[in-house]
Amino acid sequence: MSERAQITLQVVIVVAVLAAAVYGIVSSARARPPEIATVSAGPDPSLIAQTARSPSPSPTPRSTAPGPTPTPSPSPRAPVMRAYAFGGRQYTGVQLGKGWTLVAPYDGRIELHFYQLLDNQIREDTAVAGIPRYAYVEVFATDGRRMRYRPGALDADTALVAKDGLVRAGDELFRVIGEGPSSWRDFYDPNVPFQIVVSLTSAAGADFDATPLIKVR
Repeated sequence: MSERAQITLQVVIVVAVLAAAVYGIVSSARARPPEIATVSAGPDPSLIAQTARSPSPSPTPRSTAPGPTPTPSPSPRAPVMRAYAFGGRQYTGVQLGKGWTLVAPYDGRIELHFYQLLDNQIREDTAVAGIPRYAYVEVFATDGRRMRYRPGALDADTALVAKDGLVRAGDELFRVIGEGPSSWRDFYDPNVPFQIVVSLTSAAGADFDATPLIKVR
């Protein structure tokens, strides 16, 4: 065999070997079973998508209904003033509901006096337990006029505010905290209906009408 024929034969053998190798690789690839995808144990992606698309729950609206309306405190009964005569002297009787405060009618000076009815006698500066105690509130003007208030029993019907000393017009004298009668009923006239008996006298002792000067708030 010539040298050329030998070379040709070798080339044919090499090509045959390569062809066989390629065929084996292709066959192996076709025969390999498909790989199985590993399933994660995490949450279902469809649920995640659904959750992402779901709107957040709306917050519960707060109630806007108004609360209970507070009941206003009743206004005290308006004062009623009436002329009253006793023993030949002139007075003003005052009837009013609790809650009012009597105020000074003018600039001046205050004197406080305290009385009780003991053994049918009016006693000053006593404080016997169980017996009503009353205050007389007197306001003296610079011209000598004296306005005297006789309210109901202390602590039960009357709460004093003023003390002895100087006072200006409009300053508080005492508050009406009950609707019991004036001391006048205990001391002089059991039929008097007033809560306060007021008198106004001049320096010489003449009676004036106190009504225009009786001030409350």
